[in-house]
Amino acid sequence: MEGLKKNPFEIFGLTPKIVKELDEENLFRLIKAIYKVFQMIHHPDKGGESKKALEINLAFECLNLEKNFESFKNFKKKYIERLSRKTMQKKIEELKTQNRKFQFHNELLKERFWQFVENQYEFLQKLIDQEKGLKLKIFDIVSYMNLSHIRKIRKQLFFKEIILFKKFILKRKSYEEFFRNIINYKYIGSIKREYIEPWVLLERDLKEGSYNFKNFLSKETFIKECLVYLEPDIRPNSYIFFYSSENFEKVILEGVVIKQEILDKEGILDIFKNRVIQQENMIQKENFKWTNNEIVEY
Repeated sequence: MEGLKKNPFEIFGLTPKIVKELDEENLFRLIKAIYKVFQMIHHPDKGGESKKALEINLAFECLNLEKNFESFKNFKKKYIERLSRKTMQKKIEELKTQNRKFQFHNELLKERFWQFVENQYEFLQKLIDQEKGLKLKIFDIVSYMNLSHIRKIRKQLFFKEIILFKKFILKRKSYEEFFRNIINYKYIGSIKREYIEPWVLLERDLKEGSYNFKNFLSKETFIKECLVYLEPDIRPNSYIFFYSSENFEKVILEGVVIKQEILDKEGILDIFKNRVIQQENMIQKENFKWTNNEIVEY
């Protein structure tokens, strides 16, 4: 090995993976074939450099299976060990990256915790104390992901309105005339769009070769991937989340907040009286049905 700064297998341009996969005889045949080609290229009589030719000759002597079996075996073993070292180094880098992510999340969780303790949905509570509510225009990103490929689809399908007032929540799609009073529905919080990619987190079904996204993700996924980014305030260009008290295992993504408007008590009561489907009336109508505590039109 004297005079060699590299493993002889490396000099012949072989990777640790190839050296590991080939048996000794086939590996030596490959080395001899490469050696003959190198001799034609690097031999001083062929116009090559004497220094390079010497390095190749020394490497071949070290890997001459017929004359120096122990040397061949030792260099092969050391060269293959590089695979485990690379794997270990990659694993270490991954763990470092993961640790940095955990540290960032830990600090962010501390900050979010105190925001919730200090705020306690203060912005909503103030509206309630003032006998006011919040009307939101929402872009339904789940409907968009599932249906945007359909030609001539109505854009209204991708928008909805939600009204938050005291202990009830009203919701209607933009093409619907009436709001629905959503029972046992609770606001959780919002997350800025740049923080998460919901299509990766949402539950989905595989239908006809493509995925059909659900409008919810599991509680476990939400806690793991979203909780650290959750904010109590509602802001435009943020995802907004709710849950039903009848099913704590699902966190519902209503969509992206496009616009918000403060409504006074009189305006909300007028909507509730004249533009909300009343439960007792809807049970008698044939063109509506109940689904998950919502009244859905056929």
